[in-house]
Amino acid sequence: MMVDLLIGAAALAATGFVLAPLFRPDAAEAERVARRLSAEEDLHSQHAMAVASLRDLEDDRATGKLDDADYAAMKGALEAKAIDLMKRIDASAAGKRRS
Repeated sequence: MMVDLLIGAAALAATGFVLAPLFRPDAAEAERVARRLSAEEDLHSQHAMAVASLRDLEDDRATGKLDDADYAAMKGALEAKAIDLMKRIDASAAGKRRS
């Protein structure tokens, strides 16, 4: 009986500890900031991958793995993606400066 009470009390305390951050007054603001940072990190990661792909494409062309037509098509698509991501990163940074 006493062991059951201790286990129940420990479970209740653990639940309170885990759920406490959800009920903080600034929890909604902290979640909003975390989402914004996560979105920014995702954009930076995608941009880094696009730039790495462009480097790999250059290497493939230099070693003769790609002909000029394939290289031009792939390069155009990757450059457009990298530019779009840079614009989105800049827009995100500008929005952050305004808030």
